[in-house]
Amino acid sequence: MNTLATSASDVPSSGTSGAAGASRSGAPGTAGARPDRHIPQLVGHRGAAALVPENTLLSFRRGIADGAVLLECDVHLSADGRDVIIHDATIDRTAQPDSPLRTGSVAELTREQLDRVRVGKDQRIPTLTEVLDVAVGEGGTRIPLLVEVKAPAATALVMQILTAYFRDQDFAERASAPAMVISFHPEVLQEARAVAPHIPRLLTTTETSEQFFTTAVELDVAQIGVRIADARQADVERARQLGIELNLWTARSEEELHRALELGCDTITVDDPRWAREIITGAGSPDAGLPGRESERIGA
Repeated sequence: MNTLATSASDVPSSGTSGAAGASRSGAPGTAGARPDRHIPQLVGHRGAAALVPENTLLSFRRGIADGAVLLECDVHLSADGRDVIIHDATIDRTAQPDSPLRTGSVAELTREQLDRVRVGKDQRIPTLTEVLDVAVGEGGTRIPLLVEVKAPAATALVMQILTAYFRDQDFAERASAPAMVISFHPEVLQEARAVAPHIPRLLTTTETSEQFFTTAVELDVAQIGVRIADARQADVERARQLGIELNLWTARSEEELHRALELGCDTITVDDPRWAREIITGAGSPDAGLPGRESERIGA
């Protein structure tokens, strides 16, 4: 029986992320940031989820093009034991209206069936290896991928894929690690640590507690993730005392973005990396966001 515990719960509308390779840079004159704080790196949430269908290769490419320094994706397991890059436990929300298959539980569908699903702009549901293949910037620079294990049953396969894809020495320095394993579930990170302790881990939550921080220390995580609305200054200070980096998620409004900057963190997860980057650097309107961007957003 797993002895580790946390107060986090995994909710369908939430996203997590953390960050591998999050170096810090202090950019003077940044809107909303406290002058004594480093400017956090941007994590492209499911790629660029506000602009193109989430968790698709198109979305990850867009996130990179729009300035995300890191990317985040979600993994479930199919009925035949294959990895599936999707956030929800079902395909119902993300399947486009004319998809050949529009409803069903991921865990009850085979990978062959899931390959028939179209999730917007005729995009298909990718595999983890396919996402790793596109997580590359200009000049071949590797964009660290934050792999959130949604279904604990997928942990062994995720670790198998990551350890086969990368060399152990690629993780010699946490600051340059090409991937990180994320989860709300401590047992996922416990298993990941047992299989490949050199791959960094991030424990995320919607609500911190002393037990959450104790668990994070026991798991030797590189980062913790806290939802912006639930984060407190005490959480920031506690993470700093423990030497654990902090990810805040997910900034979808200027209010959320500025709150994350004011609290102080190492990474911020966002649905629209270019929008966030331009707001942070002062290029966007301080009151109305970025002119012309809203029409691009999904559902606008």
